[in-house]
Amino acid sequence: MSDQDLEKHFWEIVEQALSLANDKAQVADPGVASEALMYAAARFATFIMAANSESQADFVEDRSEYFKHLASRFRDFLDDNLDDYGENYHQLLERPEEAE
Repeated sequence: MSDQDLEKHFWEIVEQALSLANDKAQVADPGVASEALMYAAARFATFIMAANSESQADFVEDRSEYFKHLASRFRDFLDDNLDDYGENYHQLLERPEEAE
């Protein structure tokens, strides 16, 4: 799969996950939907790490490095999105601009 195809696939999955979370947030507390999405991401990332480990010992040994990697990626994703909302708050939330 080309890099362009991988990126397209990435964004399709992101949009599907956000759509599900938004649907669930309509009938439950949005904070619960957010927590559930984070839990699901953590569970799936752990599964991927385990599935790619040669053994249980390797899985346990590599845990700290994998944790650092995921925490760094999440921090980057969160920082990007916080910047985006900081710059585009009214547009993204479809709220009128505040009077200065």
